[in-house]
Amino acid sequence: MFDRIDVAGEIQMNTLLGKTYTWSNLISKEEVEKLCEFIENNFSGHEDPRIGAKTQEGKYKKQISTVKLIELIKVKPFLSNLIDHAVNIANLDFGYITFDPYGGQRLLYNTYQSKDKDHYDWHIDESDKPNHDIKLSLLINLSTEPYEGGEFQTFVNGGVISHPDFDKPGSALMFKSHLNHRVLPVTSGTRKSLTMFIFGPKSQ
Repeated sequence: MFDRIDVAGEIQMNTLLGKTYTWSNLISKEEVEKLCEFIENNFSGHEDPRIGAKTQEGKYKKQISTVKLIELIKVKPFLSNLIDHAVNIANLDFGYITFDPYGGQRLLYNTYQSKDKDHYDWHIDESDKPNHDIKLSLLINLSTEPYEGGEFQTFVNGGVISHPDFDKPGSALMFKSHLNHRVLPVTSGTRKSLTMFIFGPKSQ
């Protein structure tokens, strides 16, 4: 288990642009490999493939080879500084009232394979619960091998924005969950990411 990430030294490298917040090259290649190995050995199950955004015709927008679930408490020793920093940014920079992340919360470990041109079409992250909502989505690029395609994009102010800094393994990205976003098809190699949602009250 590697030392906790020092996000304080990266603050000047971050940018608040298009309602997103990025940490470039936050985790080294060796640390990415260790975290992936840990998740592979400790995940608690797979996401129901019927979960995810749909088109009006009922077709699923998510095509991902595997989505493994792992509890926050298991990976927090690896990511606690990043998570603490992300929650602080959610409150101070985005102006949200948020709930403290809880240990039993499940994170999504996504594996996009090129053989199936895995992708996730335009969608938003939202909750169907009456008392809470997803305020921010936090993504970490945990790819352990080179890949092509799989670019992450958001739709802001009528235009498509790419986020090339997040395409680098070990980088992280946080954005308002109601923003339309997508992952383009992976055309070569394997793309891996870890997704965590930051929740808050529905009325805020």
